[in-house]
Amino acid sequence: MRRIITTVLTVFLATTGSALAQQELGARSNPLVPEKSASRIYVGPVVGYNRSLQSSGFQSVAGDVLCPDFTEGTGNGYYFGGSIEYLLGKPRESKSSIIGRVIYEYLPGSYTVPGDRLPSLDDQNGDVVYSTVNHTAEIKYSFLDVELIYKLNLFNSNFGIVVGPTIGFVLNSARVQQMNIIEPINAVFDPTFCPECEYTNNGQTVITGRDDIPDRSGVRIAVKAGVQYEMPIGKLLLVPCVYYNFGITEVSPSANLRINALQIGFDLRFAL
Repeated sequence: MRRIITTVLTVFLATTGSALAQQELGARSNPLVPEKSASRIYVGPVVGYNRSLQSSGFQSVAGDVLCPDFTEGTGNGYYFGGSIEYLLGKPRESKSSIIGRVIYEYLPGSYTVPGDRLPSLDDQNGDVVYSTVNHTAEIKYSFLDVELIYKLNLFNSNFGIVVGPTIGFVLNSARVQQMNIIEPINAVFDPTFCPECEYTNNGQTVITGRDDIPDRSGVRIAVKAGVQYEMPIGKLLLVPCVYYNFGITEVSPSANLRINALQIGFDLRFAL
């Protein structure tokens, strides 16, 4: 058995050494065959996850003392699109570049604020019971983002930092606000509590507002900064990246709504 293993290892090492030697010879410049210049431009798709971080200051029902302010919301979203990278300096030695992206972004947010104990009805006999309620809001927000990013690789490595402005053109927005009975489980809202409202969840949820976000801005301006790592795969680059997307402008001034995001994703870049 030892002789067989030794023979196999010897053949493997000899074959590997021969292949490496041929590869080295092939890599040398041939004066009869002009060497192909390195690519300066890379293009490809991008995809990733958004952790939406929203800050605001609006009420479920304007002027209702029972409704506290919604101040912080979070949500899970995503992004996808395409990118083009232009290497600065000599392509084979370049450590910096300009990256342009066009991306679809989805940045939702969920808000929950504790409420009071309110009179409600027992769904079995109609008696008045006191219930614990909370206030929630759901914001759905999407836009088309145009980015111009500067990349710099550090320490003569494939690890890089990126920073640059982004401009987002709002495609869609929606907001739903509601009150929910938490306990007891047999309680439902009295329909006279809000005659013009919509009741769902077998009477345990009342939708207090549904709108398109008042005075919503059509453009969101932000700054994106983060880190990335380039993993060469032949002529491809697989680039895992982490960014923080900080919103400079408010989405809605009257609601003091500002949207930021922690973004984790991948770029796949093809050399042209």
